[in-house]
Amino acid sequence: MRSILLYANEDSGTIDRVEAALNLAGAFNAHLHCLQMITPDTFVAMDPFGGVYPMFDLLEDMREREAKNKQEIDAKLQRADALRTWITGTRYPRSSALDRIALVDLTIVSIPQKDELGDRPPPPARLATQSNTPVLAIAPGGTRFDAHGNAMVAWNGSAEAARALCAAVPLLSRAENVTIVHIEEAKPHGLPPTDAAEYLGYYEIRSDIREVARSDRITSEVLAEAAALADASYIVMGAYGHARLQERIFGGVTQALSTNSNVSLFMAH
Repeated sequence: MRSILLYANEDSGTIDRVEAALNLAGAFNAHLHCLQMITPDTFVAMDPFGGVYPMFDLLEDMREREAKNKQEIDAKLQRADALRTWITGTRYPRSSALDRIALVDLTIVSIPQKDELGDRPPPPARLATQSNTPVLAIAPGGTRFDAHGNAMVAWNGSAEAARALCAAVPLLSRAENVTIVHIEEAKPHGLPPTDAAEYLGYYEIRSDIREVARSDRITSEVLAEAAALADASYIVMGAYGHARLQERIFGGVTQALSTNSNVSLFMAH
């Protein structure tokens, strides 16, 4: 992981994202690409007849605020002697992130907070499914991310879980402990957790398997509890292990954790 994209707009998760980026930059000697974009929607008004009216005073205020935010972040990165490049402008963060994500090893965003306004990249799960690049979604105010801390792998035997596991090998190789959590099912499907442990063993990564009995509880709650028991700094999981329509209708594990997790998520599709 030598090239990392950091979403650097100002919001409630900025500090935690920067801390995570510095942690990873130190662990991998990585170059940080700091993305800071102002969304046109935030300074353009429209009337009922389709008229568009740019509010240039508001745009100037936003530019000044983001310039101050950039200065503060850059000073912190400079003190840590982090290699970095800034990508700034006036454009939708969603399209900017997807454009830049093709040539990075990891994208750092935040788990979205309810009712928070401002310029945002795509939601973490969607970002993971729309690209071939893993996404690290940091939980603002939650468990501190540490590349050298304990890691938990949420394993369900799916292709998405396998993809996430493979992509996370560089990170898992630095973890203090790795726990593979598998929720037992009446009719097992996909690859068993022993295969996941065997795969990690090829990279000399030791892991423990924890089988959790199926219950009436919501799967996302069971995984969150397992992460707390493992004292996990982050969870490795596949994005959309079920059909997207099913996720949308019934509210899947990916959707639940990527919007309401207290632990950072490493996701891949």
